[in-house]
Amino acid sequence: MSTTPARYRLVIFEPIAEPHPVRDLFCRATGMHPTDAMLWLARAPGAWPRPLQESEVRHLLDGLFELGVAAEAWRSDLFPELAPARTVHRAACLAEGFRTEGLRGEPTHWVPWDRVELICAGRIAAEDEFRNVQSPRWPSTVVAGIRALTLMKPNLPARRGRATRVPRDPLGEVIVVRREPRVAFRIVENQMNYAYLGARLSQSAADNFPVFVADLCARADDAYITTSTRVLLERGDPTACEFPSSQALLDYATHRLLWSWYRRDREAQQGWDPAPETPPDAEPGTSGDGGTGEFEIP
Repeated sequence: MSTTPARYRLVIFEPIAEPHPVRDLFCRATGMHPTDAMLWLARAPGAWPRPLQESEVRHLLDGLFELGVAAEAWRSDLFPELAPARTVHRAACLAEGFRTEGLRGEPTHWVPWDRVELICAGRIAAEDEFRNVQSPRWPSTVVAGIRALTLMKPNLPARRGRATRVPRDPLGEVIVVRREPRVAFRIVENQMNYAYLGARLSQSAADNFPVFVADLCARADDAYITTSTRVLLERGDPTACEFPSSQALLDYATHRLLWSWYRRDREAQQGWDPAPETPPDAEPGTSGDGGTGEFEIP
């Protein structure tokens, strides 16, 4: 039997309104530099980037409870890992459930709607492209010879100065998480076959993607729908559902999955009625209820 002490992952569920007391708490518990602690707390909510010892976690949870910050700790080997998500290129939202298909249309995975646990959609930022690069005009033979004699290199214009900048729109992406067993599916806007839409099918993937996400949300009655997904479907503030990378969206989905469990447990144990949700990464937890119960991992 392994004698290695268990490690824990600390998760904070709400923005830190008063960061200085929380910073001092983390410095006392972990011995980290105050600047490093403050930099991370500015990005909260989220999961603390490194595993912690049991004594550190207990100290942090007790302190966060006193400060009214909603948090919990998970043993590292029980922390839900959604990566790598299975990328799906062909799927259908049917009356009985969500079906993924292979390249030839053969069924590969079936998820009844009551097994869909979370739907997390967003838009992934993309870098601009540079196209229509024209070949540079080479100098005449005489000029080239003079430059060679004087040991000077040919004076070529910079590539980006000769190129046309083409802005790229963010791409839609959705993470669908099923329970029992837990599997994460990833669907990218321009890599999905939307044939199941039938008469609703549009020529544009950008138009088909929100219809597909709306179908998922309408049928998965028990699923937790993230704020970013609602903003995308309601065509709200684009910055509220935009992520710098696919990994950032997956990290956000993991955090929202943990939040949904935390909220469910608080409702079941204490009859807690959470406040209405706010934009992504700012959903409130409970005031004065952080750090209780969740340290005892099932």
